[in-house]
Amino acid sequence: MSEEFQAAAIAKALQTRRVNKAVEHLMGMVAGMVADASLHDLEINMLSTWISANPDVVTSWPGFVVARKLREVLEDGQITAAERAHLLKVLTELVGSDFSLTGSASPEISALPIDDAVTVDLRNLGVCHTGEFIFGTRASCERLTLKAGGMPLDAVTKSVDVLVIGTRLSPNWAHTSFGRKIQRAAKLQDEGHPIEIISERRWIEAVSHVH
Repeated sequence: MSEEFQAAAIAKALQTRRVNKAVEHLMGMVAGMVADASLHDLEINMLSTWISANPDVVTSWPGFVVARKLREVLEDGQITAAERAHLLKVLTELVGSDFSLTGSASPEISALPIDDAVTVDLRNLGVCHTGEFIFGTRASCERLTLKAGGMPLDAVTKSVDVLVIGTRLSPNWAHTSFGRKIQRAAKLQDEGHPIEIISERRWIEAVSHVH
């Protein structure tokens, strides 16, 4: 192993450790904020300020989602009751499940044919989104995919290179319209089509460079 390669590997490991520690700290702060089932403007602004001072957290799940939601709430300089309620719901979901660790809504979802070990670069790829996303609406997810260089597609066909499954997919996914897309993608894989099936978390990591 060359000295340059070893130095790069050490630098990458240290960066990963910094990001993980930042995410742990972030989720600890969020857990404390939502413990009383309410959010105050001071807490929201404090969290935004902390994220600005710790940009590493935005490069990973779920920091990217938290930062994006905060920007949406604060962009007009006024926090409405509806925005506060929505932010509370999202933050509560993040700390009330294993979202922050796995990107999955429940243990049952692990049975999905997801492969998050793959390296995903969405540029020039056909991307289909299915399920419900904690990031936001399907349209907002597709806009972000477009900014990242991907081409959003509505249906799972041979034009699709990546199928992204939303975190909020229910355990009985196989009996939903979302499930049919997943089953279609798995069938295409079996037939030899190089389609990747990834989680919302992996998709977030692939688009985290887009602001």
